[in-house]
Amino acid sequence: MFMKVINKIKNYRWCFRSLLSSIYFNFHYLPFSQALKLPILLYKPKFKSLKGSIEIVGGVKFGMIQLGCNTVSIYPNSGIMLELRGKIIFKGRCSIGNNSYISTSEQSEIVFGDDFVSSTTLRLVCYDRIEFGDRVLVGWDCMFTDTDFHKITREDGTESKGYGPITIGDDTWIANGCRFLKNTTLPNKIVVAACSVVSGNINAPEKSILGSQPHVSVLAYGRWLDRKNDEITYSH
Repeated sequence: MFMKVINKIKNYRWCFRSLLSSIYFNFHYLPFSQALKLPILLYKPKFKSLKGSIEIVGGVKFGMIQLGCNTVSIYPNSGIMLELRGKIIFKGRCSIGNNSYISTSEQSEIVFGDDFVSSTTLRLVCYDRIEFGDRVLVGWDCMFTDTDFHKITREDGTESKGYGPITIGDDTWIANGCRFLKNTTLPNKIVVAACSVVSGNINAPEKSILGSQPHVSVLAYGRWLDRKNDEITYSH
């Protein structure tokens, strides 16, 4: 079986430079029977933290998950940075382009549905939960952050929670330059226009095109950042 995998690697010449890292990564995170098939291929990986866990749901095939591989000429060909402390679940094929960064905290969970494809410069920052449905396509330079990193203090003395899950529905296309914030839920079969900022429970019918307004407006009054009391306490 191992020789069959080596022969298949010849068809993935781009991964030779990072072959040892890919082998180590697979055997570090996956059961032995899955790791032998090298389902996860890395290109120019940089490991900031390799804790937490990774789970592949369903059948396992060589190279079904490719991280840092696809390139876009206008962005640096810098592979992928991984700062992993939480749990990541792959439900099928996954491709994340170069110059990308995935950061997870100890209590967090990221779920990739089948056939997830992201172009270059993806930023995933997960302190709670980020879930992508099946067949999600993400353009370049997009960011998903489920935390504010700071609490907001209200005039009545109460404080914001500061974090919440992001859920992206099936068959979604997210164009380049979008930002997804905490407590966001996106229905199935949605197109998100370029450079949109998306937050909250999006109540839109399937097969809709969404975009944020090009003007600045006041969203709330009587709230501010108290630098002396802005640390978030995560509880699950």
